[in-house]
Amino acid sequence: MKNIIVLSRSSFLAKIQTRIAIEKIGKIFEGKVLDKFSESIGDVDKTPNAWQKHGFGIFTNSLTKELINKKVDIVIHSFKDLPVKNSSKTSFVCLERDDPRDVILIKKTSLKKKKLVIATSSPRRKYYLRLLKDYLPFQSFKATTIRGNIQTRLKKVLASNDNDGVFMAKAAIDRVFKYGEKVDKKEFKKFKNSFDKFEKIILPLSAFPSAAAQGCIAIEYRKDDLQTQRIMKKINHIASLEDCSMERKYLAKWGGGCALDIGVTIENILNKKILFAKGKDAHTNKYFNEKKYLTKINSKKTKYIFPSSLSSYQMFKRNLKDFSKKIDNKNLLLTRSEYKETDSLKKTSNLVTSGISTWKKLNRKGILINSSLDGFGENYREVQSYYKSKKTSIYKLSYEGNVFKGNYPIISHYNLIPSINEFTIDNLFTAKSFYWMSFSAFKLAIQLRPDILNHRNACGPGQTYQQISRFVSKENLNVYLNYDDFKKYELK
Repeated sequence: MKNIIVLSRSSFLAKIQTRIAIEKIGKIFEGKVLDKFSESIGDVDKTPNAWQKHGFGIFTNSLTKELINKKVDIVIHSFKDLPVKNSSKTSFVCLERDDPRDVILIKKTSLKKKKLVIATSSPRRKYYLRLLKDYLPFQSFKATTIRGNIQTRLKKVLASNDNDGVFMAKAAIDRVFKYGEKVDKKEFKKFKNSFDKFEKIILPLSAFPSAAAQGCIAIEYRKDDLQTQRIMKKINHIASLEDCSMERKYLAKWGGGCALDIGVTIENILNKKILFAKGKDAHTNKYFNEKKYLTKINSKKTKYIFPSSLSSYQMFKRNLKDFSKKIDNKNLLLTRSEYKETDSLKKTSNLVTSGISTWKKLNRKGILINSSLDGFGENYREVQSYYKSKKTSIYKLSYEGNVFKGNYPIISHYNLIPSINEFTIDNLFTAKSFYWMSFSAFKLAIQLRPDILNHRNACGPGQTYQQISRFVSKENLNVYLNYDDFKKYELK
């Protein structure tokens, strides 16, 4: 059996990705796997307008050419860098996808500024900077172009008085922390020392979808190399390939490549595929914002939903109280935006919100949020220790008496007092389909109207779903990310 020669770019991150791929191949291949590194056109040409000069495939085409010329057997790519239309002579598989989200790193020395300059070479990320005022408590954001590997970009921003932060792919950071020290201790130390000087903000995927196939490593091979093809198919992660391929199809529909300001990502929530897309259609030059449930929803439309209106809906009053524990320097999960001691939140280490509505409300109060569960539930991607200032547990701020702790210990800050208004009572007894924003509301409602259990019910993913699914059959329980989605699919 012949050796397999692997080609990749020569950057620190590319070497890490190559190591990940080689480890996978080594588990099923008995021969030697030899690595080879080369610079792409994008690595050589570091000018700001390199995208315009060289077009799509700036980081991949020269490596693919080596593969086609049979100088190597496979090439390792960041999947997002591959042209939407690949060579007719090659094909590719991919490894299991890592976290696709973007991260903004802001210099700690810049946190008191009102106006920030964020470095990025991505048109998509430059477009997103125009949307950040709703999420970060600064007056404005300006983009400046930056090129280079991840260590270089951090170093450039730290050395510059003009730049306050930088955009990065979270998967790249995660891989450096997981494998970087094994690949190059010196480079890893440099990266970590720089990384620790930044405040980290993980952007919510629903509002800031990533580049198509971001977070996925692709392995390209020749179609006529049957031996290598058999090996590649054994390490292929089919679900990740399907999602990334579909994202690329949507990108192509809008005229795209990674040089355009389009984000498109598929997320899997409780076995439901949901597509998030945002950007400028290259064909129409119009901006769009799309969310699509790709998995078929078993809905039965009705004229009578609960709640029929959020503005008139009330089942509880919340009596705000002091925090049951000190929250200084703690990592916190925030499920609501109302607090008796709002200023105390500014003294914490790391703030995560349950959804982006809470994020935006707290941002208007001048509170810097670090990440969000995005309404996807408490089992959604955990915040790794290197994003926290203090490597301690995350505490959930919730109501007094909440026995459903989930993944986090609870710090209470309000009491729930049943207080159903007349409109809600009438709505409750006429409705045929119900959306629950909390298990507390569901529990109170079925005490008043037990036959709700036999009707159509829906809620968001997470603790509410976990609790309600104990009482309602799967056939009668749908998952929607929010009330607006429920209304769209269930209201006739």
